[in-house]
Amino acid sequence: MKKNYVLLTYALLICTAAPQKALADEVWKTEEYKVVYQEDRNKTAMWRYGSDGVIFIDGLAGVFNDRGSYNGYWVQKSSSVRCDTYREGADGKPTYHWGRFKVTFIDSKFPSRWKADISLCDRDPVMTLNGTPVTK
Repeated sequence: MKKNYVLLTYALLICTAAPQKALADEVWKTEEYKVVYQEDRNKTAMWRYGSDGVIFIDGLAGVFNDRGSYNGYWVQKSSSVRCDTYREGADGKPTYHWGRFKVTFIDSKFPSRWKADISLCDRDPVMTLNGTPVTK
């Protein structure tokens, strides 16, 4: 019995000491896609959308409250425009189908709505998407 108590205490300590993670809990619907907060890579958050789209957002990883505006870029296997330069995709390989992505969070607490300005390549924004949290 004592061994089980020690294991249970250890498990509770690990759970309560673990950092807060939004990640898979954060899902939004937009006018175009469902967007899922997939993972963090260092200080960059990775969101996924559609069948092969990935958004890299600099400085968002580990930030769960009082979010502001963040810059990043999206990548896909193909799009309506092939850029002259490439960006790294989720698999580490270069892709010429990308664009800028600037997201601004609307609410200070989780889950938050957001607005994103999206461009093709490094051009001016051509579209605005509105993210609304999908809650259970």
